Amino acid sequence: MDYHLPLRDLTFLLDEVLDLDKTLALPGYEHCDKDTFFAVVDAINGFVCDNLATCNEAGDRPGAKLVDGQVYAAPGFADAYKVFCEDGWNALALEEEYGGQQLPFVLHAALREGMAGSNLAFALIHELNFGVVEALMAHGSDHQKSVYCPQLTSGNWAGTMNLTEPHCGTDLGLIRTKAVANDDGSYAITGNKIFITWGDHDMSENVAHLILARVEGAQPGPRGLSLFLAPKYMLDEENNTTSTRNSITISGIEDKMGIHGSPTCAISFEDTKAWIVGEEGKGLAAMFVMMNAARLSVGQQGLGIAEAAIQTATTYAHERLQGRAEGEHWNPEGPADPLMAHADVRRRLLTAQGEMDAARALAYFGAGLLDEAHRAATFEARGEANTQLSMLTPVLKSYLSELGSRMANEAVQMHGGHGFIKDYGVEQLVRDVRITEIYEGTSAVQARDLVTRKVRGDGGAVVKGFVAEMLAEADALGDDLADVNIALRDAAARLARCTDWVLSAASGDVLSGACDYLEVTALSLCAWMSARIARTASAGAGQQSSDYYADRVDAALAFLARALPRAISHEIIMQAGEPGQIFRADRCL
Repeated sequence: MDYHLPLRDLTFLLDEVLDLDKTLALPGYEHCDKDTFFAVVDAINGFVCDNLATCNEAGDRPGAKLVDGQVYAAPGFADAYKVFCEDGWNALALEEEYGGQQLPFVLHAALREGMAGSNLAFALIHELNFGVVEALMAHGSDHQKSVYCPQLTSGNWAGTMNLTEPHCGTDLGLIRTKAVANDDGSYAITGNKIFITWGDHDMSENVAHLILARVEGAQPGPRGLSLFLAPKYMLDEENNTTSTRNSITISGIEDKMGIHGSPTCAISFEDTKAWIVGEEGKGLAAMFVMMNAARLSVGQQGLGIAEAAIQTATTYAHERLQGRAEGEHWNPEGPADPLMAHADVRRRLLTAQGEMDAARALAYFGAGLLDEAHRAATFEARGEANTQLSMLTPVLKSYLSELGSRMANEAVQMHGGHGFIKDYGVEQLVRDVRITEIYEGTSAVQARDLVTRKVRGDGGAVVKGFVAEMLAEADALGDDLADVNIALRDAAARLARCTDWVLSAASGDVLSGACDYLEVTALSLCAWMSARIARTASAGAGQQSSDYYADRVDAALAFLARALPRAISHEIIMQAGEPGQIFRADRCL
């Protein structure tokens, strides 16, 4: 399966639809002008095509291996990781203070999309490295930052996140892994963790494990958890990696549905030497720095897989000859017309492209908010961006991961029986992307977070602000985009109505309708992005061709006409049933 980062779409989106100039003008990005930015985007495409796509299938079939307690990476992964680190991709958006390139998160989003679209299993090691650095930057001691952050930034060391245990997944308050204080200020960690992505491998010199555990005697529940840092290999007095292994045992590699190239490990800690990160009893807050970064990343993973799926489905639809289309034949000299000649195929692919355009715009809009939250000139501006991003995070994680699954299944359907076998690679997309709807909090967990902590937590202020921006966009649309105007105003009104319901309905009913509310929110915000795309493309004032701009308008109209109406059913379902019905369901279940 061939894959490439959609360079033209990214250029149009970032340079014309979204405010890239505003991002590049933020303090700390003075070294990145627009030419540099797009040169790096082009280099990302070269890297993922030449190094990651080439080992994606080869890594999927055998996967990673566990031999005598050591995990060995899938074929081709170690070579790709060497290039990844040497070329500085691991350090792209990390701080210059610790060896990073300190480039915008909007640019990092393009790297994440390209890596996921070409090789999701490989992409995950970078996400772990990045997340551990973010957590240590926020909560680590000066010593931990100075020792671990440079090594993790370069990729010389790799990172892991150890949360889940055999008896607890989402409910981290049930964690049993314990920590006992040692006389030297360290702790001895004992317990079992499962589902640890890239929990061990042979690609880096050392592995830094972040572990949630409960200090002996601490209170039960999430408030009793602390965060610890344990290296795979112990360090000497000069903080160099030694050959002495910490007491960490890889119990096994999970036999998974997909992402076989990524070793998802079961790990046993037995008096493992570790050091606390941050304050005792504040571990969950420290880990949430990493988890929130991961949730944004998972959304980008879904986007990358969705793009790969649509690319291969579109290519196949042009090449595969099947039947005769109504009207003029596309291939009169041949035995049949290509699939693309059939109206339903064009409908499906055009709608999919409209969904991709809108979803990508929303994802990169979120990445821009992350840049502002980190680097805006004033405290107030950083706070406003962070508040908007906080509301948007569960939407992006859930909607984009589910988009990836839908588009991967669409690609299988487009290929027919050839999609169900391995020859074209699309069945791997279905297997690989499925985990994105589960890890870092399922879609239901994201929906609960959205309605309880975000919308009810601020009285719907952020969502109402977005509704106001949607209506302002509608006011800016010209007469040539009347259909877009009507659809956008309808979406804004629906989002406002549904938000009022979330704020006024009983908590139990709101929770039962939370997933539908999240879908209404996502589709409404995507309608806003589609309108921005259509307005920009209709003006046609940039560097793209007139045909390209016309195609963007058509894709936006397809989204608004054929995808946005799903929000109508979600609004109805969200409020369905009499109050309390869901809570009586145990009688028939």
